Amino acid sequence: MSIEQWIAKTRKVVGIGPNFKAFRAEKGLADSTDSTLFLKSPESLVTGERIELPTRLTEFICEVEMAVIIGKEAANLTEEQALDVVAGYALANDMTASAHFHDGRFKLFDRTTPIGPFVSGIDPMDVTLEMRVNGELVQRDHTSRMLFSVPWQIAHISSMMTLREGDVLLTGTPANPRPCNDGDVIELSSPELGYYKHIIHRR
Repeated sequence: MSIEQWIAKTRKVVGIGPNFKAFRAEKGLADSTDSTLFLKSPESLVTGERIELPTRLTEFICEVEMAVIIGKEAANLTEEQALDVVAGYALANDMTASAHFHDGRFKLFDRTTPIGPFVSGIDPMDVTLEMRVNGELVQRDHTSRMLFSVPWQIAHISSMMTLREGDVLLTGTPANPRPCNDGDVIELSSPELGYYKHIIHRR
């Protein structure tokens, strides 16, 4: 199935972080600091090249991430079972409404998770992620340098909530996420996950 067919089934988007070790170091966080979970709505997911954000988003940060697409219902998984429920993976831009950190709305807006092509049959712990903004490389890292592995994340989340077919997990962003502006060209790329270009617009 295409990414559009998968996200038509999505009931929830679950994010975890801070996860990449370099990002934690950038923020002054020790590896012993626990992970943080957050929810985004299915309406945050969007595909295509032109991404029209709500006009009230006066500030936003772009963050390349690997998305995990769940293929079947599961709960209380072990790490050994976790990858068995994965349908595939995709590049995603887990955008953050940075002006809304203080009121808790920073992950709640529609159309703030552009997501790229669906791929399957890869090792999620052997993936390179890159993001370019207007041609400048601003983020690059490898999933082997995650603090919390993808199987751990799936098992951890499934211990608290039932995962459904089409649910999307956002697995963390590398160091140096970039504030973006209206009209910026965002390119997400990965030898394993492909390429996804999109242009940011505020309606």
